[in-house]
Amino acid sequence: MTYDALLFDMDGVLLDFPPEHPEVYRRAVASTFEVFGVAPADADLDAFISGATVEDMRRACAEHGIEFETFWPKRERNASRLQCAMMDSGERRLYDDCRVLSKLADTHDMGVVSSNQHATVEYLLTHFGFEDSFDAVYGRTPTVDGFRRTKPDTYYLELAMADLDGSNGLYIGDSACDVVAAHAAGLDSVFVRRSHREGYALPEAPTHEVSSLTDLHDLSGVVSDPSE
Repeated sequence: MTYDALLFDMDGVLLDFPPEHPEVYRRAVASTFEVFGVAPADADLDAFISGATVEDMRRACAEHGIEFETFWPKRERNASRLQCAMMDSGERRLYDDCRVLSKLADTHDMGVVSSNQHATVEYLLTHFGFEDSFDAVYGRTPTVDGFRRTKPDTYYLELAMADLDGSNGLYIGDSACDVVAAHAAGLDSVFVRRSHREGYALPEAPTHEVSSLTDLHDLSGVVSDPSE
């Protein structure tokens, strides 16, 4: 298979996780509740952490008389500001193997599709100097619908492929939802099994599995050896 479009997830693929992930994002939720004059209980914060549903978050807001549709955009801005500050301070860093991205961009149309906030994705590309390497960039919009459309929904993957006008795409991710979303969108998948994914089980087999982005050159039709 020759791939004409490469799409990358961000968290765990390009950008490492903060040491306290996902608990660190409780700070963004707590500061948002404080905007509404609420000192949140642990249960309120838990409703917004990994695995949360819109229904759980809406219920937590309703218990304090807060309209969820008003709360959510403020939470998204706070979470994005927190993550951008972590990049500034060095708490969140690019993986070393991201050095292959410029080589890949020489031969392929590339995009980033993340379930993180769009503002956070754009900041990463600007902060680390990769804004010219990607022609399609999608994170979630700061709306409830934007959250609902995150992976494993194929919405943002389909937008990126349309932008790149690609016919044979490859999505590179590090989670089960990345693999599921890629296949649902008609894309081949690469699962990057980094150290934080040791022993991690997948519900369906990815098209390819690698331990580093530098291994992408071993996949047929992706790119020649970056050391050449």
